[in-house]
Amino acid sequence: MKKKKVLPGEEVAVVEEFIAANGTYEENGKVYAAVFGDLELDHEEKTAMVKAEHPPVKLKPGDTVFGEITDVKISMAICEVISVEGEDRNITGDTNGTIHISKVSSGYTSEVGKEFRPSDIVRARVIQVKPSIQLTTVSPHLGVIKALCRRCRAPLKRKGNSLYCDACERTEYRKYADDYSDVDFTEFYKQKDTSE
Repeated sequence: MKKKKVLPGEEVAVVEEFIAANGTYEENGKVYAAVFGDLELDHEEKTAMVKAEHPPVKLKPGDTVFGEITDVKISMAICEVISVEGEDRNITGDTNGTIHISKVSSGYTSEVGKEFRPSDIVRARVIQVKPSIQLTTVSPHLGVIKALCRRCRAPLKRKGNSLYCDACERTEYRKYADDYSDVDFTEFYKQKDTSE
C-alpha cells in the first residue's frame, strides 16, 4: 500500500485503476481527494482513500458531551450538543439532542421541567445518534453543571441537595452532576463561540 499527503481537490487516481473510497470522490473518470490527509492506494482491493489529518468530531454512542438545554417539554428536554468531552474540535452534523423523561435520572421523574431549565449547561452521555440524537443523564456524574436563577439569572450555587441563588435568596432544584460548579468552562465556551 502506497501513502502520500494530498490536498482536497487533488487528483489521486483514475477510475480504470481504483474505486473512490473514504475521503475521496469520483468525477469525470478521475478520483480526487476530498480532505487533506494521507492517500492510501490499495492495489489488492483497488481502492483509493484519504485518511484525514484532523478528522471532524462525529458523535457516537457512549460519548460524554456538554450541551445547553434550549427547551423543556413535559416528557423531554431539548439539548444543543456543543462539545465532546476530551475533544478540542467542533462537532459536525446534527447537534440537537433530546433527553427523554425516562433517561433523566435513576429515580422517578414526574416532570422534566423540574430537573432542567432552558440555558442550563449539562454533561450527558450519547445513547443513540441515528435517526436522532438521544442523551441520558442517568449517572451521578451526569446532569446540570451550571444553572442560572430563574428570576435574576445569577449563577446558582450548590447548597445541600439543591441549588441556591444568593441574590434572590431562593432555592431551585435540578438533576445536577456530582461536580456541579467545579467544572472548567473555558473549552466549552470557546467551542460554543466558534459554532455560532
